[in-house]
Amino acid sequence: MSSVLDFAIQSGICRLTSEVSSLPTSIFVLSSRIPMARHTSSPSPFPSVLIVGVGLIGGSFGLALRRTFRDVHVVGFDRPSVLRKALALGAINHMAHDLHAAVGIADLVVVAVPSKAIRQVLSSIAPHVPSTTLVTDTGSVKQAILAHAERLFPRGNFIGGHPMTGAERSGITAAQPLLFENALYVLSPLANTPGRTMRKCATFFHRLGARVVQMDAARHDAAVAAVSHLPQLAAVALMRTAGWRHPVARKYLALGAGGFRDMTRIASSPFGMWGDILEENRREIRSALRLYRMELEQIDRALRHAPRRLRHTFDEARSIRSQIPAGMKGFLHTLTGIQVFLEDKPGTLLAVIRALSRARINIKDIELIKVREGLGGTFRLWFESAADARRASAALRKANIILSSGASRGPARRG
Repeated sequence: MSSVLDFAIQSGICRLTSEVSSLPTSIFVLSSRIPMARHTSSPSPFPSVLIVGVGLIGGSFGLALRRTFRDVHVVGFDRPSVLRKALALGAINHMAHDLHAAVGIADLVVVAVPSKAIRQVLSSIAPHVPSTTLVTDTGSVKQAILAHAERLFPRGNFIGGHPMTGAERSGITAAQPLLFENALYVLSPLANTPGRTMRKCATFFHRLGARVVQMDAARHDAAVAAVSHLPQLAAVALMRTAGWRHPVARKYLALGAGGFRDMTRIASSPFGMWGDILEENRREIRSALRLYRMELEQIDRALRHAPRRLRHTFDEARSIRSQIPAGMKGFLHTLTGIQVFLEDKPGTLLAVIRALSRARINIKDIELIKVREGLGGTFRLWFESAADARRASAALRKANIILSSGASRGPARRG
């Protein structure tokens, strides 16, 4: 194994926790009309899949593959100790010790190593990839990878990928078969990637449970810089401002209410993978930061001269915020929600889940809206359709569970 591959494998396993609040309306949604398959014996579009880097993302990908397609052959390449765990967990059914040989017989190669190692791995495997084999990656910054891949795969058999999901832990032991369920999965093809290859790839990932969108690499990097990377830095800065720089607030952080906790939640993210992201997408992040500073400076000027002029700024922000479909919850389509109030005692949430389970109603998402220690909390439950929400309301009333409001929907998706 070459030093490049040693570096890639020894760098650790890629963790992806970026979140996107909304996507540009110009993206092309590829998976909205593709029927979802689960626990089927239907053939995989790619009978043999090689996963390079069997950590959280790669391992979850293998588990999802073997859960969805009974005939798929999943090969893993990583450190021997990792491969043995992956084999025991069922994420792969074969361990590859010669990467170049494994690439030569795979139908699909998924490069799931840390972002900083992706280009090195692509350079190493490209000469051994047959023209009929598709290669994809899982990096969270796309322009540099796509530019590199364009030189390595002149026939267009590469599609950049960004699964916008993750977990609090990393490594193969954190892998889970449902990690991609309802997660956004951005695909960025090369300019000469055949349309049939793109459609085949989109259908494949959708059948693993992901919500697939096609997006130009430059637009992707600019968008995630503003809606994912900038919020991370803003949360870190706000936490340091209140907890370190401010001479009074740092002694009274317990006064921080829900808004402060919500805005600083992601300040707890480990630097790990963020180091690579900040380095690789620094130009777009700095551009977003300049715009953010302009907004802060405008607010500062208004505070100096006429604070009430900020009414327009508040109104404008509220109007823009309202355009994000509240019911999407990262699903790329509108869900229907209902609110329930639960007492602060053991078993109350379990009673909700049990009542809906007995009625065979699937909860797409659960959101804690408000909690009062010792009293209870209000939860919003999201469902696939208005019909499911109505059935859920009836089932919960029958179980004597208090509904705080009727069904509600986020605005319809535009574009």
